[in-house]
Formats: sequence, structure tokens, C-alpha cells
Amino acid sequence: MQSDNRLTSTGALLPSFIRSAIFASAFFLIVPTQKAQDSPASIAEKALGLLHSSVIDFYFPDSVDEQYGGYHQDLDETGKFRPGNKFLTFQARQLWFTSHMAANGIRREEMLAAAGKGFEFLTGCFLDTQHGGYYSMVSRDGFPTDPRKHTYLNAFALYSLVEFHRATGDQYPLQLAIQLFHTLEEKARDRQNGGYFEFFLSDWTRITTPQPSAYVGAINSKTYNTHLHLLEAFTSLYQETGLPEVGNRLGELIYINTSTVRHPEFNANIDGWHNDWTVIKSERNFRASYGHDVECVWLVLEAAEALGWPASVILPWAERTCQYSIQYGYDAENGGFHDAGPFGAPASSTGKIWWVQAEALVSMLTMAQITGEPAYLEAFTKTFDFVTAHQINPDGGWYATLEASGNVENSSITSMWQSAYHAGRALLRVHQLLRNEE
Repeated sequence: MQSDNRLTSTGALLPSFIRSAIFASAFFLIVPTQKAQDSPASIAEKALGLLHSSVIDFYFPDSVDEQYGGYHQDLDETGKFRPGNKFLTFQARQLWFTSHMAANGIRREEMLAAAGKGFEFLTGCFLDTQHGGYYSMVSRDGFPTDPRKHTYLNAFALYSLVEFHRATGDQYPLQLAIQLFHTLEEKARDRQNGGYFEFFLSDWTRITTPQPSAYVGAINSKTYNTHLHLLEAFTSLYQETGLPEVGNRLGELIYINTSTVRHPEFNANIDGWHNDWTVIKSERNFRASYGHDVECVWLVLEAAEALGWPASVILPWAERTCQYSIQYGYDAENGGFHDAGPFGAPASSTGKIWWVQAEALVSMLTMAQITGEPAYLEAFTKTFDFVTAHQINPDGGWYATLEASGNVENSSITSMWQSAYHAGRALLRVHQLLRNEE
């Protein structure tokens, strides 16, 4: 797809039943020999089956730490979950996932029980009751091994607390989420330049000198990555509370993710920035992350919807962003999206990472349904086929990274960064989006 071949943006303004008809027609036009079992309804059911077999059955109940609470995040040499330190992002993502499954009626009692273990450990061991916020790392039994605070990590804590509230109806997790929002506003928000500082000592003193384990981005910088996940968390909080201050910050985050971090020439975002939002000039920073960009599209659309904005306000930006990622990052031959590449040139890092494929599934299907544009549906269909054929380990879990052809490059199927969140969320969202077309 050429970058100047702009896709139609009228689909977002059409009635839903017309969009559904356009989508259904496009689905069968993409592959004229499409078999009946590959209809939207059958793909929806396949996605639901894979949610159970490749994600839920892989992680649960085995990853739940029945002794201390929370979740095991690594495997031993025999492929069994083993005890070890617990990282905030993994713990919060597992809590979010189990809560999200329960809230959507997926194995509700089992998922609620697993979520309860995560919530108790998160609030009992990660929560800093003196300074506010959540520690980065604790031991298996809950002793802080890295008491520093990171905005990215805390964004997932907030996200998970809201989702546990949704699953249970309990107001206490929502109160904790609001409390964490105010802590981030007080301790991390940059009132001069906008956005949020990212890395702190346990007392929220900013870290400005090199330290080990920076987690996300360079020391004393701001990242697109962190602000993207703040947007996702604040969207959830605003949906549940409607608090004006949350809505104000959510609007600012939409602007940051669609404009501030935008490359001035290409329709893609740059990850690393100085605190005044001047770009960090390094070769590694000057490359597009196709996974983050397509993930950003559907998360911004969801944030805008939460604020009551019409899709037509965001859609031109969303289309240009997706066009760029399809042009340079999509593998039209094998399906799936590559990792990254220099701006204005094809991908140079051509591996297929699990979370990139997951987010591409949601983004491409969302855009296909909004616009009726076959290019998005083709990217969704071929990526789904690639995932089911190659990315999913037959014994459960998703391989971390594949070569472009589908051969395994990194056979890890879980780690401190790789949880049930990306893959599980994507499979359920695909199921729901396709079911809505019936």
C-alpha cells in the first residue's frame, strides 16, 4: 500500500448495519476461495478456542502461587512454572487478564479465584503505604527487592485495579486506582512540559543518573511506550469514574500519542524523548515500532470514544498510521508484522514478536470494521493465519519471537514481560468483534 493512497474515512460515519454489510462483503472478496469454516463466525469461535488452549490453560492454574499469592512468571528446565522474584508488570498484567476474563464471563469462578490471589499480593506486597505507588520487584514472599517506582509499571497496576473492580463490583480496588492516579499526578506529572516523568526512587525522587535495570527507555527520558500504556489505563479509569481530572489527562495523552511523539515527516511515532519533548538523537531511536503504532491506533480510538469524541476526529490519523505500518512493516507474503525499521524504509528487524501480532490482530480488525477497507481485513486474516500456524506453541503459550518465515527464533513462552495480557486480550477482542458482525 502506498502512503499517498489514502483509505476512505467515511466508514466511521455509517450506521452499524451498513458497516457490517461492507465488512462481510469484503471478508469474502479478499480470498474468493474462502472455505465456509473460515467465515467470520468460525474465526470468532477459533479465536475463543485458542484463548482457552493457548493462554488460559497454559497459565492457569499452574502460574498461580498458592502459597504466597501472586503469579509465577518463569519456567524451569522441565517446562513447569517455578518460584522466583515477582515483577510488577507481570503481576499486574496477570491480575488484569484474570479479572478481564471474569468480567466477560470466561471461566468466571476460576478466573475470579486467580484474580483474588493476584489482588491480595499486589496490594499486600507491592503497594508502598508510606510513599504511595507500587514497587518494581518483590521476592516470592513479598519483600521489596527493587523498591524503585516506574510510571510504566504503575500504569499497569492502575489498569489491573480498575479491571478487578469491574470483575467483582467491589469499590475498594477502584478507590485504590483513583489513589494511584492522584499519586502519579502529584509525583510523576510534568506540569511544565506535559506528560509524565518515568523513573523514581522509592520516595519518588526522580532518577537522573545511570542505574541498572531501567526497565523502559533511557534514564531521565520520556517514552512513547510509557505514555501509550498510561492512556490505556486512564481510559479504563475514566470509563468507570467519569472524573473530570482523569478525562483531562486522557485528552492530553491522546494528543501526546497522536501528535507530540509523531515523526515530523513519516506517519509513525518515535519512542525516546528528553523531558522537554525534544527528540533523543540516536540510531536506535530513529526507527518505527510497528507493533506500538498499530496498538496505539485502537487504544486511541477507544480513548476518544470514552471521552465522547466522534471516530471521524481520530480516523484520518489512525488510517495514516496504519497505512505506514502496513506499507513498511506488514509481511504480505507470510502474514504478520515485523518488529521495527528505519523511517521511510522497509523493516530491518524482521522478527515476528508475539505481542506485535496480538496488537495487529485487534487493530487491523477494528479498522476493517470501521472503514470497510479490504486492505485491513487482508492484514488481519493473514496475520491470524500466521499466528495460528506458527506463533502459538502446540503445547500452549505463544513463542516470543519467530523469524519472518515462521521458524522459531526465541522459544520463550513466558517471562517477566510476557504474560497472558497481549495474546489473551487480542483473542477475546477478535472473538467479540467478529461476533458483533453477525
